[in-house]
Amino acid sequence: MNPRTPGAAALLVACAVLFLCTAPGRIQFPDDEIVFQTTASLVDRGSFAIAGIGHRTGEPPGRPPGTFGWAEGRDGRRYGFFGHGLSLVAAPMYALARVTAPVVPFAWTRAVRSDHFTFHVREARSDWHHLVVSLTHCLVTAATAWLLVRWLAWLGFSARAALWTGVAYATATAAWPYARTFLSEPLSALVLLAAALAIAQAHALRADRPRAADCRLWLAGAAAGFAVHVHVVNLVAWPCLAGYALLPMLASLKGQDLKGRFVRTCLKALAPARRGLSGAALLAGAGLAALLLGQWLRFGDPLETGRFGHYSAWTNPWTGLWALMVAPGRSLWLYAPAATLGLIGVGAALRRAPAATWLALSLLVTRWLVVSARTDWYGGWGLGPRHLVPAIPLLMLGFAAAVETLPQRAKAVQRVFWAALASSAALTGFLATRSIFEWMIVLTNDPRAAGHVLETSHFAPWASPIAGFMTLQPDVLVLGAVKLARAGHPGMLIGFAGLAVIGAIAAGLVGRALWRARERR
Repeated sequence: MNPRTPGAAALLVACAVLFLCTAPGRIQFPDDEIVFQTTASLVDRGSFAIAGIGHRTGEPPGRPPGTFGWAEGRDGRRYGFFGHGLSLVAAPMYALARVTAPVVPFAWTRAVRSDHFTFHVREARSDWHHLVVSLTHCLVTAATAWLLVRWLAWLGFSARAALWTGVAYATATAAWPYARTFLSEPLSALVLLAAALAIAQAHALRADRPRAADCRLWLAGAAAGFAVHVHVVNLVAWPCLAGYALLPMLASLKGQDLKGRFVRTCLKALAPARRGLSGAALLAGAGLAALLLGQWLRFGDPLETGRFGHYSAWTNPWTGLWALMVAPGRSLWLYAPAATLGLIGVGAALRRAPAATWLALSLLVTRWLVVSARTDWYGGWGLGPRHLVPAIPLLMLGFAAAVETLPQRAKAVQRVFWAALASSAALTGFLATRSIFEWMIVLTNDPRAAGHVLETSHFAPWASPIAGFMTLQPDVLVLGAVKLARAGHPGMLIGFAGLAVIGAIAAGLVGRALWRARERR
């Protein structure tokens, strides 16, 4: 069994082109700069040690300038305290930048807007390295859209519903604005979805191809183990993924009298998959052990990430709980409108794919609860519900079910649904072409927010990105390429034009696949 998904590969290409054409081509956050430095150190010297940022950026009150994002290790060197998984994934991009830097025209490094805050000393080679590495998530998020289509197909959804859901995820959720960043959330989304896909494949293959099913469980375990290296909060997804792997195997026990023999009966039901489950547990455990070992080697304590309590602490969760759901600047449902549309399909999703739907809901709820109980629940200067972004692709399950059941609804409901999706894509595209960091700088200088910038950004409607971005100019690399062309340097614009042609062809193939699926419906 290998369900066909016509148009999925074309969607990957179209999304990659779209994200590249709306990327800013620069490192936007101090978090990103620390991860970039780790990536550069890994490729250049085979080390995780970094120099840090030489001026004040995101340090909490009382911390010295230039200490953000790193801690001194046992060997006296500085190590970033963000997950190293993204640095490993971005290493090929940095290597590409290093190889191409000597031959790239100097003018190309000037395509990035120069009126923005930077975290490194401006120099052509360094600018080019930052530009190329900053594009990593354009490819990662495009791959996530493709994985989402494949996951839905393995769950038994139609090719049309799966492909529409991939399109909606890529163009009508926070996935698009976050593809502009070098934060960990887009890669977390990819890795967690990859684990879910591998488990879905294991369930589907168990009866006819048990060895292949075991291999898929191993892949899921490896993905879960790697996820904690992307961001340690991904550890809270482990029980959800374990339940997704185990509960369908135990479904045959429903209705049986298990009194006095519950454990023995459960073990018997899991016996056919014990090889795959054991391997998955070992691989996930190895990933966690590697994380703890790395922290012990760097900081002398396996449980110390390097933050040393300076950046966040446990707190009352109520503010985060309601803000991440309804606050104008942080609401999940406001910044992932396609997932909000999918709420009408949750009931159908529970009937169609109950285990996968419970996975999505449990992963969202556990992440929401844990994040809300931390003082940094808002994710710094990130756009919307930053820490919930990795849950969005799984939440799109409701959207897929809604598309599948839409023909059964009234014509007026169908028209409203598609109009809402188009409006959601327009809103998301608007958010994806502006800089949240630029807006937060503007807000910092606004007297209405004096002394309470973050609270204002969370709760004041006028200070939300949706309203505030209307005062900003677009921040996309392609506009810089246009200006270079007008100044007599057309090379980068020609490259973008070539990309646009490829993207248009890919988008046409996606449209053709959707049209053919509509005809076969």
